[in-house]
Amino acid sequence: MSAPDPQLLARLRDALNAGRDDEAKAVAEIILAQSPGHAPTLAALSLRARLRGDAERAKLHARNGLGHDPRSSLLLFHLGAAHEATGEWVEAESSLRSAIDADPDNALARLWLGSVLQQGGKRGQAVSAWLQALACAERTGFLRAMANGPGEVRQRIGTAQVAVQAARSAALGEALRPLRERHGGGALDRVARAFAAHLGGEAPQPTHPLQQPSFLFVPGLPDKPWWERGDFPFLASIEAQTDAIREELLAVLADEDGLAPYVDMPDDAPAAPMWRTLNRSPSWSGYHLYRHGERIEAHARRCPRTMAALDALPLLRIPGHGPEALFSVLRPGTHIPPHTGVMNGRLTVHLPLIVPPDCGALAVAREPRAWTEGECLVFDDSYVHEAWNRSAHTRVVLIFDLWNPDLTAVEREALAAGIAAIGDFHRRHGGTDPMREDGH
Repeated sequence: MSAPDPQLLARLRDALNAGRDDEAKAVAEIILAQSPGHAPTLAALSLRARLRGDAERAKLHARNGLGHDPRSSLLLFHLGAAHEATGEWVEAESSLRSAIDADPDNALARLWLGSVLQQGGKRGQAVSAWLQALACAERTGFLRAMANGPGEVRQRIGTAQVAVQAARSAALGEALRPLRERHGGGALDRVARAFAAHLGGEAPQPTHPLQQPSFLFVPGLPDKPWWERGDFPFLASIEAQTDAIREELLAVLADEDGLAPYVDMPDDAPAAPMWRTLNRSPSWSGYHLYRHGERIEAHARRCPRTMAALDALPLLRIPGHGPEALFSVLRPGTHIPPHTGVMNGRLTVHLPLIVPPDCGALAVAREPRAWTEGECLVFDDSYVHEAWNRSAHTRVVLIFDLWNPDLTAVEREALAAGIAAIGDFHRRHGGTDPMREDGH
């Protein structure tokens, strides 16, 4: 089958856009004579027929193309859209799911599927489809491309955004309701403002130009990229265990069993370009003791004294998210590029275990501080930060997280409940938890 003449395709597009249906039909016949079943041509004819109110003809055009290519995601979408136009929810759902199976990045099919599921009374499934549609549209650039796209598509995007927002707000509100009832709204004021964007409001913004949390900004906390070790007297207990912790670390490094690249993400992930040199690289590795709040038992058994020292601390605890604790292994000549964490409600601690001479530094908000073995560094990773090892030897620190001490106990409980609720909501609907990250 020969490819159609590009000039004919341009004529067809111009005729359809101008509403010259007779000309479009004549040009399409020539194209289809050259290339029977040409999917873009039949899809264009199907769309034009549906928009003119002739859904049956729209189905016919799509089916003609599917007779040549039953796996055409483009034509399966248009068949599903035509079925939706005639209220055939079962048929529409089947065609749209087939379109997504053929091309998981078909954001249009995902948007229409959400509408079909809602109209068919499957509201929970509709939210899942819409959430996944918006994530797909963001990842592929479709959302940005459609900012000035066809009104029909922009309307579907708006519907999806409103529905997902409402469902997420409901989940978050339910999680915070018991705390609000016990303590009153005033005690949760900063938390409510922090979650404003997830409740349909306007999110507060940092005043420091280098503070850029990717998920949540709690207003009213001190603008402090670095925190002084003396503000956390309880850290003396884990510093006193430095030698014992280092001994367990050295046993881990001896065989490297369990060490994994610290950054491990799909090549098409939004953040992948920034991490290109470190993605799936052993240059920066981690040995997790806690990951997303889960104790890694095999690792914990190898490091009992480290675990005991960690568990004696007031670690940040959020179901599905914290504690996070690991040995961070930075090989010679490695530079971790500037990046930010997810929220300013937590602080990150480095307990340096192996620091070669002239190793390098950790810079937070462009202020570098060197590591000293056995002396904790405490910083807010919602500020831009980076690290480098310019020595000829490996550097290792133990990393763990604490709550920002300016938060009240009620605020900590509310943040934990809200973050867990949002994470559960996204995972339940097949999305990605926005609070999770690939690394410090």
